[in-house]
Amino acid sequence: MKALRSRIKDNRLLRTILFLAQTCYYGAQSLVTVGRWRREAAGTERYGLAAMIRVKDEARFLPEWIAHHVNLGVEHAFVYDNNSTDGIEVVLAPFVERGLVTYVPWPTVPASPSCEVDFLSRFGHHSRWVAFFDADEFLFEARPGALSDVLRLHDDRPAIAISWRYFGSAGHETIPHGLITEAFDRADDGCNRHVKVIAKPAMIHRHRNSHNFYYRRGRVAVTPEGRRVFGSFIAPPQQPMLVLHHYVYRSREDYERKTKRGFVDASGSRERSRHLSVLDAEFDRHNEVQVTPSESTVSATAELLRQLGFPDEIHARRPRSKPSLGSHRGRR
Repeated sequence: MKALRSRIKDNRLLRTILFLAQTCYYGAQSLVTVGRWRREAAGTERYGLAAMIRVKDEARFLPEWIAHHVNLGVEHAFVYDNNSTDGIEVVLAPFVERGLVTYVPWPTVPASPSCEVDFLSRFGHHSRWVAFFDADEFLFEARPGALSDVLRLHDDRPAIAISWRYFGSAGHETIPHGLITEAFDRADDGCNRHVKVIAKPAMIHRHRNSHNFYYRRGRVAVTPEGRRVFGSFIAPPQQPMLVLHHYVYRSREDYERKTKRGFVDASGSRERSRHLSVLDAEFDRHNEVQVTPSESTVSATAELLRQLGFPDEIHARRPRSKPSLGSHRGRR
């Protein structure tokens, strides 16, 4: 079964055929069944855009993630905590007090897909759109207001699929002080084929994987530029309107910690040994070019964290530096 799964994943045509067959099947199924998260009374939407995130020991990084996305327009975040031991509930308290976060303890291992199903059942009907991202994935706009424009442009679609861009270690052996989005400013030269989605809970019929869903009536997600996405992969545009900065390697220290602590989904659990085996090799990857976030974006994030009383360790600004890739250029 593992060999068959790998063969399908590596073959674009087979992958697309399988996805379309499954989409047709579940699309037909959606015409005669109503998901649990669609049985709630109409008119219960509280948020135009929310986020659902599953976490495990992300207390150091989660405040910045929430502040960053609140400043982009996320009105509320539903945080599913999978047996964290680093005091994550304490760091979330300022956001909970402001009505920006709902904290949900979730002990099930692996956490996914059960936490997504629970979220859709209990909270999905409260939001028109929901971003299903992870704590090491930060959404960035090509220009201010691009996110709201994309959601308005594609309001008749079930989901928006946003391309990943891998970010590397930037030479950090240990987790640095300050904003992750500033400290880790080295990335691949372009985007990855993987996508993550901002989806409409009302249009979700079934969980597919951590990247995408099956939608009612056999519909599919589209990119911000309007291209249909058949599964979890698509060739990224040269200049995307929206992109997910995937900070896959937040220092050697964090990569080792993240790998050893366990994973929130089944595929991550299966691949733990693989992640450990490439620990050293990964340090020099995804460091090809310098990518500097806009001053307005990082300033707004730092200011919100300061207002909420977080220490400088979390949000201290650092001087802008010129590119110095040196020995940390990525190897492919």
